[in-house]
Amino acid sequence: MGLEDRRQAERFPTRDVVRIIIGGVEVEAAMRNLSTAGCMVECSDIEVSVGQICELQLHPGFPASGRVAWQLGEALGISFHQPVPKGIVSGYALDDWHLRRA
Repeated sequence: MGLEDRRQAERFPTRDVVRIIIGGVEVEAAMRNLSTAGCMVECSDIEVSVGQICELQLHPGFPASGRVAWQLGEALGISFHQPVPKGIVSGYALDDWHLRRA
């Protein structure tokens, strides 16, 4: 039996650095994908637990709050409490995914 993909919104690849606050600690993280419902970030500078509340500064004046849905190594899946507007998601989406290098 394979892993179930529980995503309910299409995710778009990104390569932006965002500020994230988890457990009162603020760090920069590489955001790898984003949807209206959540995102994946990579960060080696913070220890987290699944279920922890977090906040990302996605756009000036638009903090997105959520919780850590999963963690695998330095990668974190974040599920947002409220949907992020599609306009903000499209502003981060890469058109050149096949050219992106990690």
